Amino acid sequence: MKIVDIERFPIRMKPIKFGHRDQDQLSTIAGVETVIIRIRTDSSVAGFGEASSMSPYLNNTMGGLLDWLHAYAAALVGVDALNLNDVHRRLDRVGGTFPPGCPPARAAIDMAVHDIIGKARECPVFALLGGTYRTELELLSGLCAEAPDENARAARGLVEDGIRGLRVSIGDSVGDRSIGYGERERQKLLAVLDAVGAEIYVDADADQSWANPGEVRGSVAAILAARFYGNLSLEQPLHYLDLEGHAELRETLAIPIVLDESVVSPEAMMQIVRLGAADRIVLKIGRVGGLHNAHQIADICEAAAIGVSVASRPATKLGDAAHCHLAATLRDPFPVDAQGHLRFERTPFVGGFEIEQGRAILGDAPGLGVDLDEAVLRTMIVDT
Repeated sequence: MKIVDIERFPIRMKPIKFGHRDQDQLSTIAGVETVIIRIRTDSSVAGFGEASSMSPYLNNTMGGLLDWLHAYAAALVGVDALNLNDVHRRLDRVGGTFPPGCPPARAAIDMAVHDIIGKARECPVFALLGGTYRTELELLSGLCAEAPDENARAARGLVEDGIRGLRVSIGDSVGDRSIGYGERERQKLLAVLDAVGAEIYVDADADQSWANPGEVRGSVAAILAARFYGNLSLEQPLHYLDLEGHAELRETLAIPIVLDESVVSPEAMMQIVRLGAADRIVLKIGRVGGLHNAHQIADICEAAAIGVSVASRPATKLGDAAHCHLAATLRDPFPVDAQGHLRFERTPFVGGFEIEQGRAILGDAPGLGVDLDEAVLRTMIVDT
């Protein structure tokens, strides 16, 4: 089954709401841009993938993504779409074996190839990845309100709707280091912790905003001064390259350390393991270059007894479905952040999974299980 063409559709998605405060910086009034691809083969089977631009987060512009995808397409025409290893070998020749390269563009190709293989073999992608531990996935949602009482109210509502995990942004990535600001962030987090039960995961996302381990220890001590919260974890407090600093925190803090932006490849994951820098990671397909690399990272984590949470960035339902397929194959039952498509007025895809009572329910349709609505897609395409 040979690849004959890779179509690229740059689209703009108009946001409705945001799950994280930092996404205000990632969007304009016009919306969030992403690239949908369709890989056509010499049979009737085609596969879909998605590459998110999101320049401040993934360091890629729409134009850059289209350039990378054009280069990848030239290297893949005529290649057997059912040979995933050969596909990645040819991608290596274009972008190099290791990052930086262009992980979001590579992830789109990888996603579409998995979609093709699943359709050709008449099985869902999660079966290609080894099968499922579960097909009903508990979900995580982000909280973005500035006022503590608003965050607490939103947290209670989400938990009543069945959400089992919450991510609370407590860091200012643009550098507000005032004492007053830090106290407001702590009160915002404490309001959420006191509003939900101990069985709800609460990840305090510092977004690399603290300067050094000492500052982190002081802030955590203030948070836990009156009460210890066994359901609280601290996500990415230091710079993503400061693995030694995170390892020090893991040794000295009473709450788990979660790494997100530090997880960029299987090789980076090996360094995290070597230094003992994380109790859990956040795994994103677009940041690590596809399902192929993501599953390698998950295997490393399982061997090292490091937890894995799966999270998508704002995306179409295609991207969220791919993350659900990945999460279904992991031993860890941590809540999944796969509601990005709900933050926008519309998505060009239907199917894949349904959300009911705070859970994502995966179907067993071949491939990623999504169908493209061509009419909707055409209305979202932007002129590049």
